[in-house]
Amino acid sequence: MTRILQITDTHIVAPPNKVSKVLDTYSLFQQAVNKINKDLVKLGKIDAIIVTGDISDRGDEESYKAFQELITQLHIPYFVIPGNHDRREAMRTCFTSLQSTNLSEEINWIHAFPDLDVIGLDTVIPNSGAGRLSETALTFLADSLQQSKDRPALIALHHPPFESGIQFMDAIGLDGANAFSEILAQSERDIRVICGHLHNSIVCSVGGKTVLSSPSTASSFVTDHRDNAPVGFTQQAGGYMLHEWNNGFRSSYLTLAESGPLYPF
Repeated sequence: MTRILQITDTHIVAPPNKVSKVLDTYSLFQQAVNKINKDLVKLGKIDAIIVTGDISDRGDEESYKAFQELITQLHIPYFVIPGNHDRREAMRTCFTSLQSTNLSEEINWIHAFPDLDVIGLDTVIPNSGAGRLSETALTFLADSLQQSKDRPALIALHHPPFESGIQFMDAIGLDGANAFSEILAQSERDIRVICGHLHNSIVCSVGGKTVLSSPSTASSFVTDHRDNAPVGFTQQAGGYMLHEWNNGFRSSYLTLAESGPLYPF
């Protein structure tokens, strides 16, 4: 069994800065780490953490170092992919696992666990909120899925390969989603896809595979499909995800809100 936590959209800024002059994302992530550490007593052994982008809000080295100070408190190996707020060059400088290639190159990787492959894809368009799966990323994905065809694969990317119905987010969606869907449909492997970006938990089917977006640790976006829906975020407590492989995928949503008393039946 392989068990992986997904954390996304931490949007860290180093203290005393705040995102949009409202969100103290450093303190919010510290609270999230504290809650996750409490939850680990109930969850059991975790093999790794996947952080699906927008680690930093500004893409500066100071914020990545602040993020590292906090995530290391979980004492679990972690892997990162960039989101639209991140900067590849600063990430490669700060995260030693990313320093094997040139600073400006896409951050696409594959990591093999005993019974599962995890594939990380870079969807960043520099200086844009929107995302794109380039020919490089799509080729990397197709080639990775051709390996070890009898093994399941967990694919992680930042931008969702589907429309969410949240219109201001769909406006900065993912170019290349159709090609991505075709690659998934052609693969015989058991695949689950995870993403961030939406600050919301949504489940879809793409290319015949299940795709899930995780909520953020920093803020929440309201599910509002109206044409005139207001643009913005709420400070409602977000969450994170647990993805498990045990002769099949199972994904669980875990809230960062503190639970109330437990009542017996």
